Amino acid sequence: MAPPSPHRSSILNLFKAGVPPVDIIKRLGVPSRTVYDSISRFKKLGTFLDRCGRGRKPTVVTPDRIKAVKERIRRNPHRSIRKMAKGMKISSRSMGRIVKDKLKLTCYRVRKAAILSEATTKKRLERSKKLLQRTRNGEHLVTVFSDEKLFTVQAEFNPQNHRVLAETSEEAFANGRTIHQASHPASVIVFGAVCADGKSPLLFVDQGVKINKEVYISQILEKTLLPWAQKHFNGRRWVFQQDGAPAHTAKLSQQWCETHLPAFIPKDEWPPSSPDLNPLDYSIWGVLQNKVNAKPHSSIEALKKTLVKEWDALSPEYLRATIDAYPRRLRAVIEKRGGRMEQD
Repeated sequence: MAPPSPHRSSILNLFKAGVPPVDIIKRLGVPSRTVYDSISRFKKLGTFLDRCGRGRKPTVVTPDRIKAVKERIRRNPHRSIRKMAKGMKISSRSMGRIVKDKLKLTCYRVRKAAILSEATTKKRLERSKKLLQRTRNGEHLVTVFSDEKLFTVQAEFNPQNHRVLAETSEEAFANGRTIHQASHPASVIVFGAVCADGKSPLLFVDQGVKINKEVYISQILEKTLLPWAQKHFNGRRWVFQQDGAPAHTAKLSQQWCETHLPAFIPKDEWPPSSPDLNPLDYSIWGVLQNKVNAKPHSSIEALKKTLVKEWDALSPEYLRATIDAYPRRLRAVIEKRGGRMEQD
């Protein structure tokens, strides 16, 4: 069936306004046959929409098959499109049309998250409300968000999506089909901090060093965070954020922050179990890991070099967009009454 003329609605709007067909042809610059056919069709049907029931009737995406697929998914929403297509002896493309176009379903990745107790959920709700109130004067734009992350020298990959195109299995092996992974790969802990218009230098914690309150204060807060923040903000007020790690919530660490920083979010004001509210956790570390661990590193020094390179490459526009998402995420937690927000 030939597609309808893109000028159909314009032709009919002019016709209904009393414009003669000859003038419509001149105004729109379309063939006379298109104009007269459109007007004739409108007089016959009373509408410019296509008639229902035209074209070949479906033989695969039928109401009965749609109903059957809907029932299968109701019984087990973890079914894959490929396996359902194979079981019903239809193509994966047709099954995809049924699931996505007819049933309007979206495939979401299963993700892991810590179980939230009733008390934790209540604290997330109450504290998110207060933090959201503080964003209304733009405080999040001068907040320095911080976190630590462990990186390993080995490559990260998703076996479901990671593929190698080759003519033979031997060629695929030679081109990296097998990724060797150690039981306990060499690793390094990294501290980073970001704000809407900048980021601190990365700090690498020496192997074997446990981040207790003494190490956190002397190595991270005093030697890295404070000198960078003072230079970056140059006298402007700023706010420091840290999560609920023991070294962060220790009495000595909280006292140091109160004494040496212009402002910070105390341990009883930051929502517990909330990596979904820290820009480093919900975006930046993931972006960095995808780039850094796309391939293995021969040593810790090589890993550090790549980490610094990719950290420095994070653009100001990306940092601002990531921080701008923070108030929206607070609102999402509040809408969920302190529960986990939904993510694609």
